[in-house]
Amino acid sequence: MSMHMEYLKFTPGFRTALRDGRLVPDSPKHMATKGFYKALPGSRIHLCNRAYLFAAAVFSMERDPKYIYSYAYEPEENWATYTCNLTPESYGQEDYVFQEECWFRVCARRRDGEDLTEEDSRHLENLAAFYCEPKEYTELSCFTQEIETTVARIRQEADVGCMKLCLLTDTHYTVNGTWEDTARNIQRVSGQIRYDAIIHLGDLTDGMLSKELTAAYVRRIVDDLEICGVPVYLTLGNHDSNYFRNRQNAFSRIEMKRLYRLHGDSGTDTGNDLDYYIDLPEYAVRMIFLASFDDTSSIRYGYTEEQLCWLEEALFHADTGTKFLIFSHDAPLAKLDYWSFYIRNGEQLLDLLERCNAEETYQILGFFYGHIHADQIFEECSFPVIATGCAKLEYFPDMKPEGSVAHERTAGTVTQELWDSLLIDFQKQRLKMIRFGAGADREVSFAKKKSTYKAIAVQVRAGRKMKLWAHRGASGHAPENTMPAFELAQMLGADGIELDVQLTGDGVPVVIHDERVDRVSDGSGWVKDYTLEELRALNMNQTFPSYGTVRIPTLEEVYDFVKETDMLINLELKNSVVFYEGLEEKVLRLAEEKGMGDRILYSSFNHSSMQKIRSLKPSARTAFLYSDGILDIADYAVKYGAYAVHPSLKNAEYPDVVRLCHERGIKVHVWTVNEAADFERMQRLGVDAVITNYIERG
Repeated sequence: MSMHMEYLKFTPGFRTALRDGRLVPDSPKHMATKGFYKALPGSRIHLCNRAYLFAAAVFSMERDPKYIYSYAYEPEENWATYTCNLTPESYGQEDYVFQEECWFRVCARRRDGEDLTEEDSRHLENLAAFYCEPKEYTELSCFTQEIETTVARIRQEADVGCMKLCLLTDTHYTVNGTWEDTARNIQRVSGQIRYDAIIHLGDLTDGMLSKELTAAYVRRIVDDLEICGVPVYLTLGNHDSNYFRNRQNAFSRIEMKRLYRLHGDSGTDTGNDLDYYIDLPEYAVRMIFLASFDDTSSIRYGYTEEQLCWLEEALFHADTGTKFLIFSHDAPLAKLDYWSFYIRNGEQLLDLLERCNAEETYQILGFFYGHIHADQIFEECSFPVIATGCAKLEYFPDMKPEGSVAHERTAGTVTQELWDSLLIDFQKQRLKMIRFGAGADREVSFAKKKSTYKAIAVQVRAGRKMKLWAHRGASGHAPENTMPAFELAQMLGADGIELDVQLTGDGVPVVIHDERVDRVSDGSGWVKDYTLEELRALNMNQTFPSYGTVRIPTLEEVYDFVKETDMLINLELKNSVVFYEGLEEKVLRLAEEKGMGDRILYSSFNHSSMQKIRSLKPSARTAFLYSDGILDIADYAVKYGAYAVHPSLKNAEYPDVVRLCHERGIKVHVWTVNEAADFERMQRLGVDAVITNYIERG
């Protein structure tokens, strides 16, 4: 067999070299190949331009297990191990002959030792030729057996008229990974079964490299699937925007649509829409593909209002009798995704699908997603919601949502693989997933049933003995004490919000914690020295760039928002450093004007201020904030008419403080509780509420 020859491709620019086998910038004398090449024994690199020198950095076929058995991504998407062979003495060869199968990249420099120039860049395009004899694929015996078994099971289970799809997700292509085996196995099974389509649910690569390399890897995966001779449809994952740790190389929406070959019968041709559908008239099925990640959004996972409008059209303008398969990289609910604290418009998406499924003339067959790198079937909807584990060779059982299953994986065995043949049996109303590799076959009915997911969510919230109050709003995810933080707290299911109020120089109650604006804004100085108009000119967002410019809210604005929810407000008066004259009167009057008096708990470190609140309005509920040890706190609260005490997390653990307060009829609300162990400890102590930056952890 003749040797295959290709010229090695070097990185653009003139300031790139290798250090420990990785590309590093700012090396004007060297330039390295942009990607990795695979060599076999006898493969050879030949110098074609004697004005330069080259040296090969060799990577063995050994894989670092941390990339398989822990949550880790290799920065260059390379699972080969650098042999540390490259030294200054490595340069100067006319030919480099490989003795073993390996991966390699090449570093080049000028023979005269001068810096590389733009002119050199053009010459380096043909610096060295790589000669390698093509290697025939060697199939492992375990795969041969799995192919036979899988084909037999599909033929046994697939009744006449059964729709057949190949379903895989999260390939996360890497050099020296296992994609070659996966592609070959899918091709072998497809050759005997003839799928109606191949569906990839996203995250084709790690999305950490240059656009050029990521695109090359994506094309390799898609080309390998298209060899099967059946349609290939993709839905995009969070890594597919090439965003992951690599923002400067992120793909635009138009670039993604072209690269991932998104197409269909969506009825639009805007050039940048990532959602589409495919009709299969022979089955009366419409397959809908939804993008579920936006790296430019403040809440990156989820679905936009525009998507939902488009989806409504796709559902309710379909022909009578249409059945729908919904494909998305991410789940519709945060509880189904370890990585998401909130899925934007996820419940609205489910509401829309439930409304469609309630129609006699339509039916949702299932909602399929990846992303969690585990198997899960969620049956609280009127249709099944199904996750499939990752095609990438990976096994770690942590970082998975409750109820999901991650299967043990081992390279070189059948468990190295994981993908499904999805059989849709319309007569029996069953989805049958025949597993290739790690895990077991799964089966679930798509017969319509009563949806319970909302009722269960309401029941869980109503059953909370320990209430969850959002500290300065959902401040773990949004700028503290701003409307986005309060709105997000409500979306996350907070029982209440905690906020801080001060007065502007012109006497308007505004929501801000610090007495100075320096930490949270682009301004400087004391709140009391600013008018409301001047404060409104400041950007109160210094922590979450995706939210853009955020203005300080007035207390009236917050009341207007909360009034339309069922949340209560824990209002902290910030009058321990600056003694704002008339603050108590203003907040009480505003509460009465807005009809919010019975939904507000007033608190402060200034306990005299709480006495004043009580004297002005005896029915007002007050709470004493404290962070130092106070003797007989329960007696102290009773003596001065407090409704509750608000100890810091540490103070809540003083002996018997919760029990003694409860015996005297005093509520205990603890701040600031953020860690799982602290939530659990507060539950055991029996506190009435915790104030937290992370509502979703409670």
